[in-house]
Amino acid sequence: MSLDYDFTAADLTDMRAAQDGHMMDTGNIQPITLTTDSYGQVVESWPSNSADIACGLDMRSGSERHGIDKVIVEYDATVRLPIGTAINLQDRFRVTKRHNETLTTALTFDIIAPIQRGASGIRLLLRKRDV
Repeated sequence: MSLDYDFTAADLTDMRAAQDGHMMDTGNIQPITLTTDSYGQVVESWPSNSADIACGLDMRSGSERHGIDKVIVEYDATVRLPIGTAINLQDRFRVTKRHNETLTTALTFDIIAPIQRGASGIRLLLRKRDV
């Protein structure tokens, strides 16, 4: 008996709708922007002008092992995002609302591990930035 199961398109649609329906927070992607200063040095910045997206922030810290070298990654939080979200490892993620309440001070995070894609969404491991 095989335990392999191929999800149908309807299964995936239902799973993604359920996942999206449980994202009670709001955030935005801060894409990395590279410019050059007057000395020819590359300057990194992360503008905050991207559109808000629903997310699910979990502020429990933890650690995971990654890669063949078994590198342990320590993180401050995780966030779930919709499956089609385009984000890069060099970007930052900023949470502006928790449980539909606007935060007095937004929470800004670095992405510290490869993006984890599941059947219904993506998951990021985050390290909090003091901004």
